[in-house]
Amino acid sequence: MQSNHNPITGVLHHKQSAELYQLRRYFPDAALAELIEQFWLVDWDLRGKPAHIQQNLPDPNFHFVISKGTVTLLGPVSKSYSYEMQGKGQIIGVKFGLGALAARLNFKPADFIDQQMDAQQLFDIDCSQLLAELSLAHSDQQILAILHACFLPFAVRPSGQCTRVRQLVGLIKQQSDITSVELLAERSGVSVQTIQRCFRQYLGLNPKWLIRKYRLHQVLLLLEQQSVESADLVEALGYSDQSHLIRDFKEFLGVTPTAYSLHPRS
Repeated sequence: MQSNHNPITGVLHHKQSAELYQLRRYFPDAALAELIEQFWLVDWDLRGKPAHIQQNLPDPNFHFVISKGTVTLLGPVSKSYSYEMQGKGQIIGVKFGLGALAARLNFKPADFIDQQMDAQQLFDIDCSQLLAELSLAHSDQQILAILHACFLPFAVRPSGQCTRVRQLVGLIKQQSDITSVELLAERSGVSVQTIQRCFRQYLGLNPKWLIRKYRLHQVLLLLEQQSVESADLVEALGYSDQSHLIRDFKEFLGVTPTAYSLHPRS
């Protein structure tokens, strides 16, 4: 499987924390490309060192997470979230494609926002057997082969509506000057009503929320790269005013841009 070397986004204080753990990401084989966006593996060894709390921006994707001998399905996350790393450990994750589970399993994603579920509620997987097999894996490639075999029976075919949602989200990510659903409709040629209906059906999150989230990705990127004043961020990213930027930042992260820059968490 091919490594994913695209820039890492949505990880808070990534520059300061990257040295504390090893993150690897891999694209799935073609047979699983519609179901799975990527596999991700995190290892750390902090024995004799302070614990590290890694914070992340909200995520609209479902994740299948294996950690500390448990298997969990995480629904879309609407607020920033964190994970404590201490001692020596590993997390194995499967990031599902946007809308893929709604299409495959026929449920409402909105019902699972900010929820953790037993993976066996939605997948006919022998989690005990999966954990046993993974415990014997000694390389990323062996882990990926096990996961690929596990999810191959759930492979899905492309859905026109799901593809449309992914294209719309891709447009939001690529064009940070899209600041409203109306502008997204204009750029995409898809009506506001259709955009809202598709997002509700496949993501469970409204398009305005995603527009705000991905603009914050750009804010974090600029803050990581250099010391930037809030006023400069307002101009660079087209916020209507500084209070709008600060309101979005505090709602998603709980702090102001200035506080974020001055006090990296660990």
